[in-house]
Amino acid sequence: MELSENTPLSLPLFLLNDQLEQRDMAYPDLILEVLLDETLLANLCQNPKAEENISINLAVYQLHAQQAEFESVLNVEHQAQLLLNHGPVLSAVLSLENEQVFISPPMEMMPTFDLGEEEGS
Repeated sequence: MELSENTPLSLPLFLLNDQLEQRDMAYPDLILEVLLDETLLANLCQNPKAEENISINLAVYQLHAQQAEFESVLNVEHQAQLLLNHGPVLSAVLSLENEQVFISPPMEMMPTFDLGEEEGS
């Protein structure tokens, strides 16, 4: 996955439960969308050591229910985080006030940078 500044990052979220391993990754429960601003992208450009991870709390993000049974999640208190592991590998975690947790599959990523060197006349 490539990341660049001022682009949206969309991550599929799945309810963490005993059926998670049997789920079809093409049909997530929710979609977490966050705009990659300069600060967030800088945080994602780190590559933690093998035994470390970095947790990035998200203040601004959007949730979209992909399954009707999860529409109610949009109306309850929740907190989203991005987790960065060695690789770098990115995943997301959404925690609800009722202690339900949604996670995204881990994705390898490579940040890209726009250095403002566009050719023009």
